Amino acid sequence: MQRFAIFAVLALVAASCSPAATTGGGAGGAINVALDEYSIKAVGDPEAGKPFTLTVKNAGHTIHTLAIEAAGETITTAVLQSGASEKLSVPPLPAGAYRLWCTVAGHRESGMESALSVGGASTASLQSGGLSPEEIDRMHAEGLKAFPAKTKGLGGVPLEPVIQNGVKVFTLTADAIRWEVSPGEIVDAFAFNGVVPGPEIHVKRGDRMRVVLTNNLPESTSIHFHGMRIPNAMDGVPFLTQDPVRKGETFTYEFPVVDVPGTHMYHSHHNALKQVGMGLFGTVVVEPGVPQTDVAYTMVLGDGELGYTINGKGFPATQPIVAKLGQTVLVRFLNAGQALHPMHLHGFHFRVVARDGVPTTPYTLNTLTVAPGEVYDGIFTADNPGAWAFHCHVLSHAESEHGMHGMVTAVIVQ
Repeated sequence: MQRFAIFAVLALVAASCSPAATTGGGAGGAINVALDEYSIKAVGDPEAGKPFTLTVKNAGHTIHTLAIEAAGETITTAVLQSGASEKLSVPPLPAGAYRLWCTVAGHRESGMESALSVGGASTASLQSGGLSPEEIDRMHAEGLKAFPAKTKGLGGVPLEPVIQNGVKVFTLTADAIRWEVSPGEIVDAFAFNGVVPGPEIHVKRGDRMRVVLTNNLPESTSIHFHGMRIPNAMDGVPFLTQDPVRKGETFTYEFPVVDVPGTHMYHSHHNALKQVGMGLFGTVVVEPGVPQTDVAYTMVLGDGELGYTINGKGFPATQPIVAKLGQTVLVRFLNAGQALHPMHLHGFHFRVVARDGVPTTPYTLNTLTVAPGEVYDGIFTADNPGAWAFHCHVLSHAESEHGMHGMVTAVIVQ
């Protein structure tokens, strides 16, 4: 049912502006902690032997958390959106230095680690950084030696449809899972069909497609076919174009494919800041798309609760682009995150031939800035042999003194 009531839209806006709840309290002092890209700054020195409160504010532009290891356990805030605050209650601690860090995947490696002094103790032994040149070299070498590291789960694999009376039928489930982002780094995620990104859907202009979604999440969800021209009732915005798909329910999206060949996204549009950040996104390819190439690689960029990822994985678990000398390579860039990601390819220039699923006058570059929600198709010729880095040039998303991490992969020309 279509819903156009103004009160519903206003309710959505009001909900998005509601302040975050805070909890906690303490008698050993109130310590202010500011989180930023990419640092943790604590002001104050709590008394030893008394409970205290950490008042944590996310002063950055992306999500962060704060964790402290205390009394044999890790105490952590919820995921804090930009500008949000939370009070964290900490039990009595003996005098000493205690480590603070952000638990979002990749953020600790980017420098979000610090130390808190309790009772005037020195924090020198826990301060982040300070690696010797030899240690920095070793950690960089170990990361590259491990690439491409094996992890459990592979997203973005094309999903074969079932043909029913000429309709291409794709079946999706939305599930809460545990996802291995990089070796040994396993996080809570939401996923279509148990993988991040969700399966890649391929259709042709003129097809009729049907997507049957079953919601196994602990909350409602939906699917929005980002950038595609579809009937209003299929647009996937709860309380505006459809009811939400509640826990345990199934909803069927069906529409003709009228878009010119190109690349598009699909993602949740309900509690989307959380759900998309946790992995509810995927790719729709309307074939044949841009000029045909020998190799095609989809690069979905994410920066939510899974950290800085390419196709749901952080380096060294990202997958390389492999081509033979002289082959042409298509890269589909999709930004499902909240930050700008200037993707820089070493050793080559590529031609951008489409934007947001629409062909464009080709232009050539080697660093393409992909904004949130944007989709680009780029082509290059693998005419320069060797292994070449391909990474986000916001360097905190890709490299630190601990080595490469997050949004890094490689082009390997054989």
